[in-house]
Amino acid sequence: MNIELTTQLLEDFKKIPIKFKDSTYLELCQYPKRRFEEICSRLLAFYFDPAKEHGFGDLFIRSLLDILKANIRFDPDQLEIITEDNAEGKRIDLVIACPDFVIGIENKITADLYNPLETYRKRLEQYPSEKVFKLVLSVHDFTKPEELALIEDNEFKPITYSRLFNQVKAQIGAYISNCNQKYLTHLYDFIETIENMKTTYTNPELTQFILKNESDIKQLIEAYNRHKQEVLNSQKPRIAEILETLIEETKGEWWVYQGWDLGINKFHGKDLKIGIESNFEATTIDPCQKFRIYITAWNASAFTPFKSRLLAKFPDCHLDEKSVKNRVYFHLPPIDGSDSKKIVAKLKEYYLVVSELITEQELISRQN
Repeated sequence: MNIELTTQLLEDFKKIPIKFKDSTYLELCQYPKRRFEEICSRLLAFYFDPAKEHGFGDLFIRSLLDILKANIRFDPDQLEIITEDNAEGKRIDLVIACPDFVIGIENKITADLYNPLETYRKRLEQYPSEKVFKLVLSVHDFTKPEELALIEDNEFKPITYSRLFNQVKAQIGAYISNCNQKYLTHLYDFIETIENMKTTYTNPELTQFILKNESDIKQLIEAYNRHKQEVLNSQKPRIAEILETLIEETKGEWWVYQGWDLGINKFHGKDLKIGIESNFEATTIDPCQKFRIYITAWNASAFTPFKSRLLAKFPDCHLDEKSVKNRVYFHLPPIDGSDSKKIVAKLKEYYLVVSELITEQELISRQN
């Protein structure tokens, strides 16, 4: 693989803003498609109902009427919100009814539009309201001729979620001071979930870069994986050699993780959340150029009883409490990777240090 082209590829990659969206609560629930459509209908029913505890009042209804350009006065107390309204054995997803108007909503999230809109139209026209609005609410715009014809022939009006939510967001400022903050959070999660369904890729610029350079990226990944394997092949026998010597000389229960990470966290017969980790560090010169040793806490709270004593004993060493969540790494001085004898000696020394600290802490705990 050409090094100059690879270097340019990496420079181009650095220019791309890397951003990925966190999953919404509704996305984490992973509802089946049909079930999710029902849940969305129930969420809409909740937010369309001014009497519900969300505290948004008539925000949703006003937003929808504005989209319909319907300047209608109505009494919120007379509103009836109906889910799955019966229409000759079929079900209209959502109906909003009062003496002044009726709105029927067929909710389409992912499925194609094949519903009996003629039956729905007849049912909606049975309501004794002055104005009848027949809507199909969808995530995506309808483009198929047969779906557009079905909508037009039955006097339905297509509206997208984006249009509804944009209108809601434009007016929410007047309602937000009186709303229930819990349901504000749920509303934004609902909105974000639907908006995410409209976007195939969360990072279009990155997608374009990957598709354009896919062959070169595959070669780069293959070269990187081969390099990592070469490094590991050099480090594994050295780690195995050190492990054998340590077990023989300390009688401790040392372990090796994935061939390169040498450590111990069992002291006085107990598995603890604090111990020692170590590994070789590769450089451009040698895959085993340096040897790094850390006193590691796999739970940050496990490090607290030993923190002041370790800092006093090794004042020039670096304490890392931030790079990995809920972990602590106390970096001890690096060692020449070619000096196996010194590596073993230092690991034994730090093993005794940690062991003594744990013994002291056990005594303190018993006294308290």
